[in-house]
Amino acid sequence: MKNKEVLDEKCLNCGATIHYKPLLDKFRCDYCRSEFTLEDIKKYKEKHHQEVNLNEKSKLEEVDAYYCNNCGASIITLNNTSSTKCVYCKSNAIIKNRLTGLFKPDSLILFQKTKEDAIDAFKKICQGRPLLPKDFNNINNIKEMEGLYVPFWLYDLKNDCYLQADCTRIKTWSDSNYIYTKTSFYKVERGGSLSFYNVPNDAATRFDDEIMNAIEPFNFNNLKKFETSYLAGFLAEKYDEEKNKVFAKVQKRIENDSTNYLRGQITSYQTVNVLDNKNLVSKEKIKYVLLPVWVLNIKYQDKVYHFAMNGETGKLVGEIPVDKKKMFLTIILTFLLSFGLILVFFLIGGYKF
Repeated sequence: MKNKEVLDEKCLNCGATIHYKPLLDKFRCDYCRSEFTLEDIKKYKEKHHQEVNLNEKSKLEEVDAYYCNNCGASIITLNNTSSTKCVYCKSNAIIKNRLTGLFKPDSLILFQKTKEDAIDAFKKICQGRPLLPKDFNNINNIKEMEGLYVPFWLYDLKNDCYLQADCTRIKTWSDSNYIYTKTSFYKVERGGSLSFYNVPNDAATRFDDEIMNAIEPFNFNNLKKFETSYLAGFLAEKYDEEKNKVFAKVQKRIENDSTNYLRGQITSYQTVNVLDNKNLVSKEKIKYVLLPVWVLNIKYQDKVYHFAMNGETGKLVGEIPVDKKKMFLTIILTFLLSFGLILVFFLIGGYKF
C-alpha cells in the first residue's frame, strides 16, 4: 500500500497537506508556508459544499479502519489514509476495511508537546544506561514515535460511602515506682456523599490501563469541542470498550479513593483497624473524548516494549529492558579486570613466606 498523510487536510492555497500546530492554534502548510485557522477551513468547506451535516450522524465522513492481522488493533483514519505498519505490535500485516460511520467524540484535548519533544524525552531516559539494548538507541526506531489520539470515557460520579473502624488511643505515664499504660478503645464512623468529576479511563483494549493511568493527569479545562480537522497529522483510535464495561474499572478506582479519603479523616488515634466500608457509586454524566498521547513501541527479543508520553504535559512512562548479553560481558570483563589487578599487585609486591 502507498503511504499517505494521516487524517489530512489540504492547503487552501496550494493543495498540499497541512498539519495542525497546537502551539500556534493554526494549521500550517509546509510547502507554501501558509497558515490557517479552524474557522478559515470551515468557511472554505462551507463555500465548496464540503461541510458534514452534523444533524445526520449516519452520513458523517467515511472513514477507514486498519486492522492488524497480528494483534487486531483498529486505527481510525479518513478515507485517503494508508499505513504499512501497526503502531502497537510493529507488524507489517495491516489490511484496510471500510467503515460507514465515525464514533464521534464529544471533545478532545490538543497536543501541546511536539514529536521532537517526545523524541528528546525518550532519548533523555535512555542516557547513562550502558546495558540498554541497541534497538532503543536506534534513531530509526525512535523516529517511529506516533502522535495518537486515544479514546477515553470521562465520568462524573457520586459516591455515598461509609467506613467503620476500631481505634485506640494509648497514654503512658510513670511515677517513682511504676510505668502506667492506659488504652482507650473507640468505634469510629465516617461517611458522606463524595462527588468526582472527569474521572478518565481509556476506552481501547489495546492500551495497558496501568500505562494510561500513569501518564495522568490531563487538564480537562482544556477540552475543546471535537472537530475532525484537529486530527490532521495524527492518528486516532475509536473505542472498542463500551462505557458500561469500563465503568466497572472506574467504580473500583472510586471506591478505593473514597475509602482512602475516609480513612484519612480518622486522625489522632494510635491504631486504626477498618472493620467495614460501603460504597454506592452512581453515574451522573459520561463523556466520550480523545486525549493526546505520543506512543512508541519497540520490539526486542520477541517482546514489544510500550512507551507513552502525555501529549499535554510531557509525562513519559514505559519499561526499559536490560541487554543480557551486555550484562554478561560486563560481568566477565569486570571479573577479568579485577583478577588482572590482583595479579599485578601480587607480582609487584612479591610472595612472602
